[in-house]
Amino acid sequence: MTTTLSRLTAEIRPQADADYREVSRPRTTGLASAGVGILVVVVALVGNIAVGTGNAEPARTLPWTFGLTTTGFALIQLGIAVVLWGILMKLWLRIDSIKIALARLIPAERDTSPAGARTVDTEYGLIEIASKAPGEKKVHTMAKRLWLPMLVMGVMGVAAGTVLAFVWANAPSVTIAAWSQGVEFLGEMGMLSAISLLLGTILWAIRTGGGEVQESLGVPVKTLAMPAPAKAFIGFMALGMMIEIAQFVLYLVVASGVRNPAAWFAALGPVREFGLGMFLTGITLALVAIATALRFQFGRAVELIRTGR
Repeated sequence: MTTTLSRLTAEIRPQADADYREVSRPRTTGLASAGVGILVVVVALVGNIAVGTGNAEPARTLPWTFGLTTTGFALIQLGIAVVLWGILMKLWLRIDSIKIALARLIPAERDTSPAGARTVDTEYGLIEIASKAPGEKKVHTMAKRLWLPMLVMGVMGVAAGTVLAFVWANAPSVTIAAWSQGVEFLGEMGMLSAISLLLGTILWAIRTGGGEVQESLGVPVKTLAMPAPAKAFIGFMALGMMIEIAQFVLYLVVASGVRNPAAWFAALGPVREFGLGMFLTGITLALVAIATALRFQFGRAVELIRTGR
């Protein structure tokens, strides 16, 4: 299992001579997973409507519809993660092709003088200038290594929580209800963490690939310093993880026996949803950071073609 995870985690950069025209299997798989997730959510919706119209018993129906709803969302998130993995591989193919194309487009007489390390302020933010491609930051190493284990943990957590939800529907109890909800949303944490880490890996690819292209041309390497949205993205992801871990621990407290468990359940529902909101806020900021990084890389390519430096 560990070997398989390590091998799949490493498969984020295809060979430079890979056929870019090949249909992206991750895209197809991701869309299929999202489609199944939507169907699962629809089944849960029908069950909830049956409860609302008085055609189903709430105590027997709402637990399993809760489990199916979470499972459907998890399948959609799995689809997003798989599609992002495919985007990451296609991105590296684009970087390799740009490396070849730019060498033919920029002026033959170009600035190849050694660049002294320095930082300048530009319209894109702070830019670091050096003679070599930038090294890998610890946050990028963490993102590359952890996105797949977190995805696997998320799938396992949601699956276990859904099984518990069906047990809860057939044998209602506070203990099973607490375990089901806590485990389900611990799994949701894993899914959203994987998506967040994949976005971090995409930021690494843009940064590293841009540096490699410039270094291969022998020109000063300009790298965008970590923008503020990227820093905030890390903070919101960490906050979301802490909240979801906390909700799991508190659900275990409920499962162990507390006075007035209904009040605990009422309070923990918004808490776990707030944690997911922190993840989604971080994901939005990561997308903003990716847009900024791509804008800078495009501007740098235009600058090289126009000036050769």
